Parts: sequence; C-alpha cells; structure tokens
Amino acid sequence: MSQLGQLKQSVSGVADTATKTGAQLAQFEKQFNSQRQQVQQLLGGSSQGKDREVERALQSASKAVKEATAALQNAAKVARQYAQSL
Repeated sequence: MSQLGQLKQSVSGVADTATKTGAQLAQFEKQFNSQRQQVQQLLGGSSQGKDREVERALQSASKAVKEATAALQNAAKVARQYAQSL
C-alpha cells in the first residue's frame, strides 16, 4: 500500500474511532445527567456548602462531557472529509 493509502486508512480509522467514542460519550452524558438531576432533586435547594459544591462539580463535569462529545464529533467530521479528499 502506498504511503498516501496508509494515510487515508489511518485518518479514516481515527474518524471511525472518534465517531464511536463520541456516541458512547453521548450515551454516558444522558445517564450522567439523569443521575445528576436526581441528586439535585434530593438535595432540594439545600444551602449547605458541601451540597452546593457537589452540584457545581456535577454541572462542571456535565459541561465537560458535552464539550468532549462535540469535539469528537467535529474531529470525526474533519478527519473523514480529509480522508475523502486524499
């Protein structure tokens, strides 16, 4: 296989992996957010410092997962387009 063919295959592999991982992360995000909402309901607007700290940490983690999912989706799209252009 030529070097160009190897590059195309490798980039396509990255795109496939990013797509699969992004889909898995999106599923995790749904489950995580469901559990996070349950925790928030159970805390019931508590004003204790530790409770607020837990809420902030969970919200931050949720945001990071969402951003990571979007980044993987974008990486897959760009890699796929690049591989197709080779």
